[in-house]
Amino acid sequence: MVLIDFQNDFCSPEAAGDGPVTNTNNAAAALRANAFAREAAELGARVVYTRQVLDLDRLTERQRRWEKADGLCAAGTWGAELFIPPVAGAEVIVKDRFDSWQSEPFVEWLTVADIDGLVICGVELVCCVLYAILGAQERGYDYVVPPDLVSGQDFGDETDNRAVRDFLRYNQPDRLVASDDILTRWRAAAR
Repeated sequence: MVLIDFQNDFCSPEAAGDGPVTNTNNAAAALRANAFAREAAELGARVVYTRQVLDLDRLTERQRRWEKADGLCAAGTWGAELFIPPVAGAEVIVKDRFDSWQSEPFVEWLTVADIDGLVICGVELVCCVLYAILGAQERGYDYVVPPDLVSGQDFGDETDNRAVRDFLRYNQPDRLVASDDILTRWRAAAR
């Protein structure tokens, strides 16, 4: 299972500073996903967390033009750290941008672990999660997306987050599987 970018800058209420907290859905999804990952790992699932870390030295010249050194999840900052503690035995892989599939360590981990199926959980729906879904589809992986374990910023619930959820609902309805249903199947298989 892949837990995408459950980091402080995306999930912690403290990321808002003095402003309004806009990531309550992300925080809740992170906590649910980590509880799911804990039980999934106990049932034998392999777990990997991705962390988007902004390091201008690792970006192309074109990418650097649009980034600020102190942007979201900047290298070495509290914001780049995971909001949730990884479950025992999990891998944590850093990626330079939104797309996990552009991370050589991520792709290598999947290959070495001989992973063919994915449970995709994470934030932000409109970029990192969507790229993970489309990348899995493009590369021929079997995957499911538990709707209760993906999220985006609260203010996008009726706009961009809804658009991604609608895309999945209308174009990939067989990929949407509730986390409880996944665990029920895995528990039965483990007996």
